[in-house]
Amino acid sequence: MDQLSNVTLQNDEFNEHAFQVSIVSVMAVVGTVGNSVVLGLLLTICRGDTTATPFVISLTVADLVVSLVIDSFHIKGILDPEFFIEHTFVCRTVGSLCVAGCIASLATAAAISINRYMCVCRRALHDAVFTDRGNALIVSIVWVYGALYVIPLWIGYGGVRYDLKTKNCMYDRTNIVFTLIFIIVGHLIPTVAVFAANAKLFLYVRDVKEKVKSPVVRRKLLQEELKVFKSLGILCVYFVLSWLQYAVVVVSDPGDVWPAAAHFLSLVIAHTSSSLNAVLFAVTNSNMKKKVKKLCKFTKCTPKHRNKVTTDQMNTFHLRRIHGQGHRPYDVTV
Repeated sequence: MDQLSNVTLQNDEFNEHAFQVSIVSVMAVVGTVGNSVVLGLLLTICRGDTTATPFVISLTVADLVVSLVIDSFHIKGILDPEFFIEHTFVCRTVGSLCVAGCIASLATAAAISINRYMCVCRRALHDAVFTDRGNALIVSIVWVYGALYVIPLWIGYGGVRYDLKTKNCMYDRTNIVFTLIFIIVGHLIPTVAVFAANAKLFLYVRDVKEKVKSPVVRRKLLQEELKVFKSLGILCVYFVLSWLQYAVVVVSDPGDVWPAAAHFLSLVIAHTSSSLNAVLFAVTNSNMKKKVKKLCKFTKCTPKHRNKVTTDQMNTFHLRRIHGQGHRPYDVTV
């Protein structure tokens, strides 16, 4: 009877591990391939399409790190937890990279949303802030900001350990002070920024729509000229929501008494954003979709002309012209 019980427990444990490894493996493969393709396109034929491109590149790099490195070590943690218990330095390195990447990604999502809002609604300020030098500075600040969250973990305030419930190396969830700072400052503030920027943009577009009398023109305008804004909005909102549920689970269980499945699934859902961000961007962005199709057909893309009007310039011009603001940007002619 005891032998039968042991065999049953072993089978249940094997099935649980197989299920967990399958989910994380699919995330790792989809995220690595998808982010690699999108990153390659952003760095080559799609480079400079909008002023948000540097931030999308930064977000894609962070997602690629999660998919390629963090998810791979997560699989290792599921199959061989003793490895991280014995090699604490490796565990602390992986956990620190995960924390820094998470914070930097959320801050980047907020930067993208603010960029899109300012591009349409505050164009003069947008052009002054989001220059090549300004974009490089903002991206650098975002990653330094993410790295700052790692310092307390290495000097004894908080810590990084192998989590038996998530089966991954991460910050110590039982440290209430650090967890609250990590969740409230690192998660809540970017979340508010994303929703506020997208809400303001939505209200602006709705105001523009009301000024257009012709239903045909209104429909074409919203379908053709707002695709890039809708695409990045979906990307940022989905990314923030996936991490928001994780924050709720962690904050709601300060005593770490919830079942392991709840914490494991919560972390997996949060990490799916890194796997699916590239897919969402490629599917919802018509320009990126065309580039992916050309890449799949192995056709040569025509390089951008230096004086070609960008997507930002054309989209913003049509909106602001209807709204009665500003003049034609750059070389736009209609």
